Amino acid sequence: MQSVRIRISQKIYLIYFLITILLIPPFVTSMMSKTPNSIKLYYWDFAFWRAECVRLALFCGDVPFEDVRDAKKDDMKAAGKLAFGALPVMEVDGKILSQTQAMAVYSAKIAGIHPSDPWFAAKVDEVINGCTDVTSTIGSTFSMEATEKIKVRETLAAEGGRLRMHMGGLEKLCIENGNNGYTVSETTTVSDFALWRLAGWFSSGNLDGIQKDYISSNFPAITKVVNTVEAMPKVQEWKIKH
Repeated sequence: MQSVRIRISQKIYLIYFLITILLIPPFVTSMMSKTPNSIKLYYWDFAFWRAECVRLALFCGDVPFEDVRDAKKDDMKAAGKLAFGALPVMEVDGKILSQTQAMAVYSAKIAGIHPSDPWFAAKVDEVINGCTDVTSTIGSTFSMEATEKIKVRETLAAEGGRLRMHMGGLEKLCIENGNNGYTVSETTTVSDFALWRLAGWFSSGNLDGIQKDYISSNFPAITKVVNTVEAMPKVQEWKIKH
């Protein structure tokens, strides 16, 4: 009797398994494995980190995309493509995706460079959000008169300043990751590209009041990440093209 019950249980389990295989996967597959037919990234013709980390993720993952560098905000607003009134934005098969973190993570996933481990994925988000904090701090000075702007930026960048705090936080994340030249784990992620271009913004000489060697002189772990990204053949290829 016991053996009969076992055989019946086995048959019931087999039937349940077959139903699961036959009915669920088509829906799951359509949700998880669909590759975009068309990707457009709208921004302007310069390498600011918010757009550049998305561009690099797609490029390094050999994901075809249209790099639109003459985006006109008024036209895009009129077309309903700027939900938050800002660039960059992505258009994926006719649907709009905005916000840097969302675009960066989505691009990294379809490019195959996003961590599958939930903790590492969260750390990628943390770095990108840290870059956003830095940008917001600098952005608060844009509308200031030139002399005031320089003075305020010097204060922000000095020991105890808000910019130093944010950059110190990013430095700490790199150190906690082992100071191995990556922001997360032991391989390239989209947060590496974000931090690389953020550092490039600081060293460009375009931020009055911020020394060009601010990153390299004060944040060695970040500098190590920058050097790792710079050495990537695909990054060098991208820089030659752009």
